[in-house]
Amino acid sequence: MGMIKKTLFAGLFMCSASALGLSQAAGEEPIRIGVISSLSGPFAQLGEDSVDGVKIALEEIGNKIGGREIQLFIEDGAADPSTAIEKVRALVNRDKVQLILGPLSGSAGQAIKDSADEWPNTTIVVAGAAAEDITMRGIKPNVFRTSYTGAQPTFPLGDYAFKQGYRNVAIVAEDYAFPYAQVGGFMSTFCSLGGRVPKKFWVPIGTSDFSSIFPGLSGVDAVFVALGGTDAVNFIQQMDGFGLIGKVKILGGTVTVDATQLASVGELLDGVVSASIMSGQIDTPAFKMLDEKFRSKRDRAPSLFTENYYRAAKWAILALENMDGKIEDQEAFRTKLHGTSFAAPASWVSFDQYHNVVTDVYLNQVKNVEGEWLNVPIRTYSTVGQFWNFDPAEYQAAPSYNRDLPACP
Repeated sequence: MGMIKKTLFAGLFMCSASALGLSQAAGEEPIRIGVISSLSGPFAQLGEDSVDGVKIALEEIGNKIGGREIQLFIEDGAADPSTAIEKVRALVNRDKVQLILGPLSGSAGQAIKDSADEWPNTTIVVAGAAAEDITMRGIKPNVFRTSYTGAQPTFPLGDYAFKQGYRNVAIVAEDYAFPYAQVGGFMSTFCSLGGRVPKKFWVPIGTSDFSSIFPGLSGVDAVFVALGGTDAVNFIQQMDGFGLIGKVKILGGTVTVDATQLASVGELLDGVVSASIMSGQIDTPAFKMLDEKFRSKRDRAPSLFTENYYRAAKWAILALENMDGKIEDQEAFRTKLHGTSFAAPASWVSFDQYHNVVTDVYLNQVKNVEGEWLNVPIRTYSTVGQFWNFDPAEYQAAPSYNRDLPACP
């Protein structure tokens, strides 16, 4: 899609000069919100889903908080740390935003956290990026995360894999911060129980040919796949082409077996178990409402990123409504934000002391439900934090996950 900037007023679909004039006449400037997602490259569809999530949340309140219009600026972070930093600078310095939702990619989120001191008067709500250190090993007062850490949902998946009888699991994952955390969470529990990971295959984002990997999958009980977007689709299709679907068990990373991928390769993923903070069947009013509204736009189930960006926007909305939309008082806004908890579509959510979400985690299994491939929950872990069952101080004292850590003993 390329680099995109949209300024949307009054319901996000028209620019209402009269409404803006009334707001200014009353001495109320618009609330200026920036959104950074990945709108080009392998994660483009995920990025579009995330923007839809923000729009749905704002449509629910008529695009106003405390009588103030919301002015929205959308930027493409391109899943690139340098690009994401430049987009934050543009949003803050050029567009004067007071709140940023995003980014989507883990490495971009980590880069923004590391540079957050540059924007002390702007609050950043990380809506998708799941690199662990965004909310640990030092936190920033203006950075909050409403999505999850990469390890948060995969801790229980490692436990599940071992109890299923898997003892040797290979890894196929993209080579950046979010998959490091996904793999790290899985291995932390799987290896502690006695499992082994004899092979890891790290690939660049945008890999189109996975053929060199498939011979290395012989002799393992399963393969844990932490790929996203078109990378995940290409890998699964090529795995099928090599005759490995049904022969090598697949354990799915959070974005690998998401609704967006199921729309393309759901049949090939039949029966696959994955771990996520999202599922395709959740029996709550908030989920059913989001599901209905997203289907009316896209004619398919909402993805993880739809829910993640929706919940980020909703979280900020609730905090701002609790202070009559006075976002200029950033200290008060952050206090209200941190103290807000509510029923998001996927689960009840709140913040821990490190500005990271506490949320339910689902072990999902891909099933065909009335002709549609969906993630159906087979077990729910309630109120999971970013440190799982580990001591937070000891966890943060250990090195960050990387290509080599953790290693099975």
